[in-house]
Amino acid sequence: MTFSASVKEELEGIISPARHCQIAELAAMFAFGGEIKYGAEKRLSLHFLAENESVARKYFTLLEKTFRISKVFSIGDVLYRKNNKYVVDIPGEDEAIRILQAMKYLSQDRMPITFNGLVNPLIIQKNCCKRAFLRGAFLCAGSISDPEKFYHFEIACATEAKAKQIQGLILSMGIEAKIVLRKKYFVVYIKEGSQIVDI
Repeated sequence: MTFSASVKEELEGIISPARHCQIAELAAMFAFGGEIKYGAEKRLSLHFLAENESVARKYFTLLEKTFRISKVFSIGDVLYRKNNKYVVDIPGEDEAIRILQAMKYLSQDRMPITFNGLVNPLIIQKNCCKRAFLRGAFLCAGSISDPEKFYHFEIACATEAKAKQIQGLILSMGIEAKIVLRKKYFVVYIKEGSQIVDI
C-alpha cells in the first residue's frame, strides 16, 4: 500500500460528530465525484463515482449519518461497480433534493444556486467545516508523497476557480499553497514538510 493510500485509509475512518461538518465533507466529495442526473419526467437523482470502494462507502456512510438515508436505501441497494469505478446512486428525488438543499446546491424553492468554485461559501464558514471539506477533497482528488522520500501534497481540480477555492481554504489556515497547471488539471500543492504535517 502506498503512503498516500494509507493516509486516505486513516481519513476514511474519521466521521465528524457535527452535522455541519458532515455536510461540508459530503459537499467536497460531491464536488469532485458527484453529479445530478435527470430521468423520466425530469425527476432528479444523485450519482457519485469513486476510484475505490472505501471512498464510496464513506460517501454513503456520511449520507446515512447526516440524512438517515439507510431508512430508504441500504448500501447494497445503491453501491455497485461500473467501468472500474465504484458508484453510489441515490435514486429517490425527495432524498436527492433534501441533500442538494443541505449542500446549498438548491434553494428552498428547488432553484439551482450558482457560485464560483467547488462549493457555496456558506458551507465552509467555520474552521471545523473547512477541515472537513479539505478531508473530503483530499479523499477524492488528492495525493501525498512518502515523507521519507520527499515532501509533496496536492489536490487536482478540473477548473482554476475550483483550485482557487481550495487554495483559499488552505491559505486561511496559515499554510502556503500554490497552483500549477498540469495537463488538464489545476493542481493545488504544498511542498514545505512542516506545512504538510499541519494540513
